[in-house]
Amino acid sequence: MLFLAGLVVIGGVGSGLDVATIVSQLVAADRAPSDARFDRTDRQLQAQISAIGTLRGAFSGLRTAVTALSAKDATQARSISVPEGSGFSATATAGAAVGRYQVEVLALASAHKLGSAAFSSADSAVGTGALSVTAGSTTLVVDIDASNNTLAGIRDAINAKAAGKTVSASIVTGDDGAHLVLTALDSGTGKALRLGASGGDGGLSALAYDPPAASTMTQLAVATDARVKVDGYERTGASNAITDLISGVTLTLTKAEPGTVRQLGVASDPAAQRNAAKNFVNAYNASIASIATTTTYNTTTKVAAALNGDSMVRGASRELRDTVSAEVGDLKALGISINKDGTLKLDEASFDAAMLKDTGPATRLFGAGTSSLAGKLDATLDRLLDDDGALDSRSDGLSTRSKALEKQRSALDFRMTQVQARYLAQFTALDGMVTKLQGTSDFLTQQLAQL
Repeated sequence: MLFLAGLVVIGGVGSGLDVATIVSQLVAADRAPSDARFDRTDRQLQAQISAIGTLRGAFSGLRTAVTALSAKDATQARSISVPEGSGFSATATAGAAVGRYQVEVLALASAHKLGSAAFSSADSAVGTGALSVTAGSTTLVVDIDASNNTLAGIRDAINAKAAGKTVSASIVTGDDGAHLVLTALDSGTGKALRLGASGGDGGLSALAYDPPAASTMTQLAVATDARVKVDGYERTGASNAITDLISGVTLTLTKAEPGTVRQLGVASDPAAQRNAAKNFVNAYNASIASIATTTTYNTTTKVAAALNGDSMVRGASRELRDTVSAEVGDLKALGISINKDGTLKLDEASFDAAMLKDTGPATRLFGAGTSSLAGKLDATLDRLLDDDGALDSRSDGLSTRSKALEKQRSALDFRMTQVQARYLAQFTALDGMVTKLQGTSDFLTQQLAQL
């Protein structure tokens, strides 16, 4: 029985040494402490990288919410009031002029529509030549030859040329036969249709329409302009959507009611500012929670979070809390209180009431500029989140350490390869020596047995 480095090797045939197993176990024992140290360091690095990612996500959400606080869509949001059953609807952009307006819809804009005389069917031949279709300043010239001179062929040729703009052609079949119907795709008198025919066999003259000259097409719908009065001032437009009559307000006319005046109201909308404040409170609380999660210490398990005691995170937490705490008066005036754990709480009813009473606190807190709460928080978050900011620098440092750890692992692999080769040479030599000694022992045993 042979004892080697704590291993027991049982003799057998020849030397009895299992050289491969012995070498493998010795190499594993040599590298185990280094592997354990590397694994421990890698777990710490990955935990810190994950924690930095958690903070980055929370702070990015907070920066988005802070930006929205001072955005025009929140600070100058508008609400619209229109009496039910009115012949119009309205929308307002942020910053639209606040007030009450008297609106009277005199007429709606409509699109021009023409119809041809009856043909026996859609496959009836009409004629060849060039058919021009004009709407406003746009003229389409459609070439008609023997391959497309039927009513259906002319319809398809017009639609292919128009490509969804200016005019649409269709066929309507009544008791008297098939009619080519052309509809202007834009409303208003300025987009009225005119049709001309030239060349070919002259058959396309059946589709001509160019008043006051004699025309063969019938006017099915007259092109009209929209007309509306606001506070007694009349406005005409080609579309039923009028965008520049009242600053920031779009009127969409739906029914003409000459002589009937409706009141349109444009007012400030506190709901948009409240929602922005609510999103800010939630995002701020999420940031405070993320800081707590990544820096906590569990006294029961004696386990610290990945960034426990980290000076960068401590500084960011202190700066955020101090910035908010410095505005406690205005926050309280808007129904926003600071809890014992540093998180915020929003009373929405109190916020709405405060906004109706005095918008001063909201302006000081959420207004644009570096002196407002929003401006100060934005500056802090920029230092944390921008390229080469605190979080970016920390991520780069952790990445560098991870790469260095990989190099150390590679170096260990190389070193262990050399150790394995050395052990293999030593134990191979030992195996040969033991084999020789075993042969000598057998010879001596035979000699002694003959005495």
